[in-house]
Amino acid sequence: MANQRKPLFPRIIKGKIKISLCTGRAYVDLKQIINVLGINNSYHVIESGAKVLNPEGKEENIKDIPFKDVKNIVNIAGDTPQGYGFCVDGKWVEDIENGKKGVVTTVSFHSHSQKKTKEILERIKSVKYYVAVGSHWEIPEGNFILITNPEASKKLALEYVQEKLGITKQETVAVGDMPNDIPLFEASGLKIAMGNADQKLKDKADDVAPSIDKDGVVWVIEKNLK
Repeated sequence: MANQRKPLFPRIIKGKIKISLCTGRAYVDLKQIINVLGINNSYHVIESGAKVLNPEGKEENIKDIPFKDVKNIVNIAGDTPQGYGFCVDGKWVEDIENGKKGVVTTVSFHSHSQKKTKEILERIKSVKYYVAVGSHWEIPEGNFILITNPEASKKLALEYVQEKLGITKQETVAVGDMPNDIPLFEASGLKIAMGNADQKLKDKADDVAPSIDKDGVVWVIEKNLK
């Protein structure tokens, strides 16, 4: 039988190190991941920094986008995006009308090429909200353009978590793989990009880990957190 690596998260969390996820995903999508990793007792940045999930599983530090502004943002973008997404009440939906009676935290415009990404960014440059560009999960040459409250970013949300935990920037290790993790790096003392990360992020990193399919996260833990 091949040697199996023992899980490292339980041992780490029993000590002084906390593992926090920092993602564009909503809590509904994260529940299973959080439970499997055994990191329920930590803070997690969700919805691109628009919310923080506390150790009790409750959402706090919520920064939303008023529905009238959501509609205005969509109108400004016009027919340039090749797909839309709206994070409403902790769930990703495709119909803007779902935001009428709910809390909208993120607007996502989809592009299938770098040319289209540039067109979208040019079209929405007048929008007075925070704009971040993430890699498309299914289309390598495409992007998600994520729009959040001006006070919502992975950097600002991480700083909120640092204050809650009583830790400093120098005590924080950030691991990322997408361009929208650059703000996350800005609040971290040690910045590590995954081997499969976008080149823009690698250029900002202090170190580059193996790719995700080569246990890059385990490599980060063994090298820096043991």
